[in-house]
Amino acid sequence: MTKRSLLAVAIATLGIQSVQAAPFLPMDARGLAMGNTGVASAQRAHAPAYNPSLLSQASEDDDFAIIFPQLGINVADEEELVDSAQDINDEIVPRFENLFDDSRSNNFTDSVEKLADAADSLATAIANINGAGSTADKAATLKTANTNFSNSLNEVQSQLNEVNSVTSDLAKSLNNISGDPLRGRLGLGGALAIPSKKFAAAISMNADVTFSGRAFFTQQDQNLIQAYGLAANEYVDIADGIPDQINAVIDTLEGGNTPTPGQVTQITQSVDDVQDFNSSPVETAAGTISIFNGGKLSPEAEDAELNSQVQVVAIAVAELALSFSREFEIYGENIAFGITPKLQKISTLHYVSEMDNEDDIETDDIEDSREDYSKVNLDIGASYRFGSDGNWMVGVVGKNLLGGEFDYAEAEVKGSPEKDYDNNPATPNTPLFLKGGSIALNPQYRAGIAYNGDWATVSFDLDLSENEPVAFENPTQYAAIGAEFDIFRTLQLRAGYRTNMSVADAEIVSIGFGLSPFGVHLDIAAMANPNDPEKEAGIALETGFYF
Repeated sequence: MTKRSLLAVAIATLGIQSVQAAPFLPMDARGLAMGNTGVASAQRAHAPAYNPSLLSQASEDDDFAIIFPQLGINVADEEELVDSAQDINDEIVPRFENLFDDSRSNNFTDSVEKLADAADSLATAIANINGAGSTADKAATLKTANTNFSNSLNEVQSQLNEVNSVTSDLAKSLNNISGDPLRGRLGLGGALAIPSKKFAAAISMNADVTFSGRAFFTQQDQNLIQAYGLAANEYVDIADGIPDQINAVIDTLEGGNTPTPGQVTQITQSVDDVQDFNSSPVETAAGTISIFNGGKLSPEAEDAELNSQVQVVAIAVAELALSFSREFEIYGENIAFGITPKLQKISTLHYVSEMDNEDDIETDDIEDSREDYSKVNLDIGASYRFGSDGNWMVGVVGKNLLGGEFDYAEAEVKGSPEKDYDNNPATPNTPLFLKGGSIALNPQYRAGIAYNGDWATVSFDLDLSENEPVAFENPTQYAAIGAEFDIFRTLQLRAGYRTNMSVADAEIVSIGFGLSPFGVHLDIAAMANPNDPEKEAGIALETGFYF
């Protein structure tokens, strides 16, 4: 059962192999701590990521700002796949493996082998009924063989409940988590901003990877797991009546009589049925197999081939952007507009592996599917300051307005055996490939409103459209609120709340702080789902200089 034990490893490491979507989610520490808000509240060097028009909303005393490095990571397991997989790995998989572990005694494999040997001994004893010797000796020999057969049958029957229970539990559990996604994102960035109401500019660099993964369990593997219990029940049903038939023959022999030819023929046929038992065929990854062959577990059942898979689709975006902003007077009101043209290098990746793949993941395996693209894109934003003291701000932004769709290549299923998939004898056997697809980088729209006081900022952001996922995870449409308390322009305390309106139970709370003595900034933030931190969590860190 070597390959089947690898299922446990695949389940346990699934969280490492698969991890997100493409939401509007800049990875800066200040915004993350405030619920990922910033369309109306981002400051200077943060403006290019949220709303370039905010470069013209800075104070007249602001000269320039630098942020570098800016690091952030976000990982989400909204369907609690890791916990479910861990429970399967810790509780069900060991029970399943123990049924077939050759190093253990008194398990299912051991009991079946004992029953097969007992059936051979019983067949020999039956064949001797018509041979030389006294009826008493024949009865004693047959009685001993029948006792061994009965004891072996009882052992198999005692294992049968566990076989039925564990295969049912395993098939049901694997089916329940099949298709559940894991998602995550890793971002690195930096920016230099020169704010001004007449003409503001910024240069920013960002690189992030968003990836989406899932495990999916094929119907063939479900068939295989369930077939063990069905075949074992069929086997026991055939053997169950034999001890009583033998006892009737023993009674005849102990009475000094010879059994009729019909009796001998009947019990011979019954034992032959056990020795020759082939269970019903089942469709598996190895083709059509039988769990039992010739009264024993077949080699295909002992070392089963699985074809359930782990699949990861990822998109990496590196961009160099120039942001420009200016404030205009329109009907007596000052409104700032900003634009960010940017050059993007986009790479897509596609990795697929069978669950029972024994090989380590190699960098080359991932690079083989890499597709690279270059793209020019555009962000446009506007903002308006209002209120008697100008403390209120409203903003709106459109990001990646030129959009784009990027193909990811077909991927070789790592660990899949080479086969003649097109059933053409003239074509060499090839490994299995999973077809590719495409990832859309669609425009994103968000609006925000914020109050900016002398010592406190409160902000609210709302996605105006639903953002599609990269591949398998949920779509996103965020509503978020955040607050910052600035203590003596030196210590900033922040908190926020964000919810995904596209799905239930996708709330996030966030906290963070900043230290800014003499214009030097250090900001740290953390976020998590308040009901279950394992559903989603993230951290961000950045340093900068504001003058």
